[in-house]
Amino acid sequence: MTEKDKENSENGEEVSLSSSRLEESEEEEKELEEKKEMELEKAEAGIEKREELQIDVLKERLEKSEKEYKELEDRLLRLAAEFDNYKKRTAREFQSIIKNANEELISELVETLDNFQRALDSASRSKSNSTKNSNDFDSFHKGVELIYQHFREILRKQGLKEIKAIGEPFDPHFHEAVMQRESDEFPEGTVIDEISRGYILNDKVIRHSKVIVSKGKSEKENKKE
Repeated sequence: MTEKDKENSENGEEVSLSSSRLEESEEEEKELEEKKEMELEKAEAGIEKREELQIDVLKERLEKSEKEYKELEDRLLRLAAEFDNYKKRTAREFQSIIKNANEELISELVETLDNFQRALDSASRSKSNSTKNSNDFDSFHKGVELIYQHFREILRKQGLKEIKAIGEPFDPHFHEAVMQRESDEFPEGTVIDEISRGYILNDKVIRHSKVIVSKGKSEKENKKE
């Protein structure tokens, strides 16, 4: 082999070696790029996963907040309704207290009203049974009657009303039967006489009328019929 051939052979080996090294370098660069791409993809996947987790957490917080808000709203509405009912009930109770604050006083004055009525009745009976001092009886009767009327008017303005009794059907809401009596004038179950008058104060019965109730016609009258 000539020197020229040796030289060519050596040059060929060097070219082959360089080419091999170049290929190895390119493969290394390719592997490195692939590795970088894989790492980048992993990083992007990690970011997406974190973002999804964050979104899920935010959704849970939002749902929890909405639930708490709804509960608070319902509670507020219930409290508002309860407070409104409380105000209405308190207003009704206050009005009732105001209307009936003088109930005890009126109940006591009713007794005085009865005494006036008895005095007038007594004066009327005395006048009919005697001819003496008729002028005195007239003056007495007129004076007491004026006081009685004035007193009734005062009580009326305070909300006091008399309960109708004689000739009315017996009603346990307003009347208290003390006895029954036969009557040819009034049908059974009708009030025929009043022992003491009953009164209503602002739509509330403060004293029932004590009354005598008809038992109907006597047996004799029934037989006659």
